Amino acid sequence: MAIIHQQAVMRAESGMDLRKCEGCFVKKDTSGKLVLCGKSDIRLGVFHVGGDEGEDTDYILPAHQGIVGVRLSESPGSVEEGTRLVLDDGGTATAGDTGTQVAVACEPGTGGQLLESYLTLPTVQAAPAGD
Repeated sequence: MAIIHQQAVMRAESGMDLRKCEGCFVKKDTSGKLVLCGKSDIRLGVFHVGGDEGEDTDYILPAHQGIVGVRLSESPGSVEEGTRLVLDDGGTATAGDTGTQVAVACEPGTGGQLLESYLTLPTVQAAPAGD
């Protein structure tokens, strides 16, 4: 039996209140419910777009080819168009060359902003040798 999805939007039950977390990255916990990612979560599951605890919530897969809103952390560093965004605590993203890259900025941004970005497949960026 083949399984084919024609779009990059999926749905799962929320494991916490995610209604104010638009643009935050989520993963599935051990019970299969969506929760916010931390910066050390390599198993990035999905990108979130809304939902209360226990509700079905839509999320966008990393392979999505369109522009999406990504929530920047409160102190994201210098974010310009083309900046690589890495996973930070609370499911947010920050500018960085090390960590788990999750998106690329399509515009300049500041702390806490919902930023136009395109998603990348989660990739661990290591510090250059000698750092």
